[in-house]
Amino acid sequence: MRDNDQKRASEHQAAKRLSLHFVEGQGLLLDPVAERLYSLNTGAALVWSLVKEGRSADEICRALTLDHGVAAEDAAGFLSEALGAWRDPAPGPRTPARAPRPPVRVVDRPRTDSVETRHYRLHNTVFRVHYASRALCDAVHPLLEGLAAAAGPRQDIVANPASDVAVEPVGRAVSIVAAGREMGFAPSVDAAAVAVRATLTQLAVEQSGGLCVVHAGALARNGRALLLPGNAGRGKSTLSAGLAAAGFDLLSDDTTLLAGQPVQVAPLPTGLCTKRGAYPVLEPLFPRLAALPEWPRPDGLVAKYLMPGLDFPTVSGEATFPVRWIAFPHYDPGHATSLRPLSRCEALQRLLPGVYFLSGTLDAANLDAMIHWIEGVDCFELPLSSLDEAVSLLRSLCR
Repeated sequence: MRDNDQKRASEHQAAKRLSLHFVEGQGLLLDPVAERLYSLNTGAALVWSLVKEGRSADEICRALTLDHGVAAEDAAGFLSEALGAWRDPAPGPRTPARAPRPPVRVVDRPRTDSVETRHYRLHNTVFRVHYASRALCDAVHPLLEGLAAAAGPRQDIVANPASDVAVEPVGRAVSIVAAGREMGFAPSVDAAAVAVRATLTQLAVEQSGGLCVVHAGALARNGRALLLPGNAGRGKSTLSAGLAAAGFDLLSDDTTLLAGQPVQVAPLPTGLCTKRGAYPVLEPLFPRLAALPEWPRPDGLVAKYLMPGLDFPTVSGEATFPVRWIAFPHYDPGHATSLRPLSRCEALQRLLPGVYFLSGTLDAANLDAMIHWIEGVDCFELPLSSLDEAVSLLRSLCR
């Protein structure tokens, strides 16, 4: 008996480092060390509420018995089960806390002389990109041309060191270096453009002072934003393209920055990635698509990129947009296209594996910020078999 009491007291003490949160009455438990988020049933949420009130294990057992009708002989086991659930390695209702950070390594080789320099603007950062050869510039610049046009009269801004980016050959490969860090790497000159695009996005995010980035597309309508989160192959980029053709403003393709107070979407309009399977669907909507070049991607696939200012309107670099809707698209030719309401708690748990916090970790403060943010968002899942029907549903929703 004494061993059981000691075990329970040990679990209770260790559990104090966890934090308890609620989304629309649903309890969530955050383990910041393991970076795991657990859903709690009503009983477990009650136990954890008592823990966070500072009650001892014995006090909690008495409260369970006297106030909540748990039999005295069952209270200790009930408490131990609730406290120990987060330690259990078996599969359960838990969510990885955040997406992995892109790899970066320090570079100590001498810098290659710049042959050509171009300026690009993304979010509130102006980049001076130094190309080691005209061949590299010719290979990369066409994919970034929309960002160069956006820099406009602010090209004379004196950039800080992190805003200088060198694109250099390493044998037949290409290295992208900023402030002594290799931020990106491409196996060939042909693949360098997509790698540079990703590097500028990462640097703009790092310098934004924002809360996090989300693996999601973002579009705006009537001054409010719609997020389309999801892994590759879910159809979010094709859906984003269809919405852009229907008059939505494209804010970002698959990396959405949440920044400011209150938290809003800060646009990162680097273009819209379109894979081969989507060409027949999108060519009637975008006359230039058939003639656009294909660009090699790091995953071995190729894609065309629809560009802001050329294929759809641009948005102001200073504008931000409150998120009003989230829809999780899932292309499924076997199911009818429909919008299905989703609880905010479920939506948050689906979202978090694709979130990277700029502080580097999901702690209690960051989770509270996300909970406060999602409380004002209507959430849906969107199985779709028809692009036209999906666009029509979202146009009706986003009025």
